[in-house]
Amino acid sequence: MRRPSCRRILVWAVRHQTPVGQARCLLISMSSRRFNHQRMPMLDPDIAAFTGQPQEMPPLTPELIPMMRANMAMMAAAMPGTDIDHVANLDADGVPVRFYRPASDTPLPLLVFLHGGGWMFGDLDTHDAMTRHLAAASSCAVLGVDYRLAPEHKFPAGLDDAMTALDWARRSAGDLGCDPARIALGGESAGGNLTAAATLRLRAENKPQPLFQLLIHPATDLSFSLPSFAEVGAPGLSKNYLDACREFYLGSGSVADPFVSPLRAERLDGLAPAIVLTASEDPLRDDGEYYAAALVRAGVETLARRLPGLPHGFQFLPITIPAVAAANDLIGGLVRRYFANQ
Repeated sequence: MRRPSCRRILVWAVRHQTPVGQARCLLISMSSRRFNHQRMPMLDPDIAAFTGQPQEMPPLTPELIPMMRANMAMMAAAMPGTDIDHVANLDADGVPVRFYRPASDTPLPLLVFLHGGGWMFGDLDTHDAMTRHLAAASSCAVLGVDYRLAPEHKFPAGLDDAMTALDWARRSAGDLGCDPARIALGGESAGGNLTAAATLRLRAENKPQPLFQLLIHPATDLSFSLPSFAEVGAPGLSKNYLDACREFYLGSGSVADPFVSPLRAERLDGLAPAIVLTASEDPLRDDGEYYAAALVRAGVETLARRLPGLPHGFQFLPITIPAVAAANDLIGGLVRRYFANQ
């Protein structure tokens, strides 16, 4: 029987557990392949042609980390960026940040953005092109955060820096030409993990939530044991590799800590509205989708979208690939819409 193509369908997540009106609908791009654990790879053909056959990552050791950081920096330097009217390196109470502001005569909304990289890789330069694209596509200001990395700085150092940067952004928004009432928090991969953890910590500390949270293929359960790890083969993002990232990041921390694994939080009510974006060809896909469903059950306004044909870290791929450009435009449009509607 022929399989249906990927399509957007409207799903009332956990329909029989969520009272009507408790949360808005959960929007997920899905296909019948979701539940077929023996499915063939569905990577976008242009992406497959660009990346070639993925290679298994070597065992992650402390000796490899400097080389991998250097390689990431070299790759990022070759990525073309987008012109933004105003870009400035600033200090957010000791945390290095980079501020991107498109041209505007009126105060802009501000997205505080936390990069990915397994809690060990990435900085303001490696994610400069990505952040420029996000600012341009969303027509909002973006504050990139250079949080401290493992293994030199273990949990909760990165989360502490995210909290510091968000607090600074709230106090400094007016001086930056931004609207203090429209500040959101977002991140991708490890940065999505830190974003989700930060909203939990804000609630625990009785501090205001951001206007919304943007979670791009986030890691939400650091056991890395959800079904998509068995379904999606990604040699460059194997469970062994992610397990090593976790150990370098956590130190003596616990996977069960909700600030480490937000999906394991006992309650998720009272958190900021969420945009949760996952990639169909990502072993971490279920981390995002399970978390989105849990947010809906808790009554949190949540919009989730699965992006078909994309791998983890698709934002690092050339913007000239149509599927990558479309995904970036989608993310920018959702951010712009949420700032307008919240």
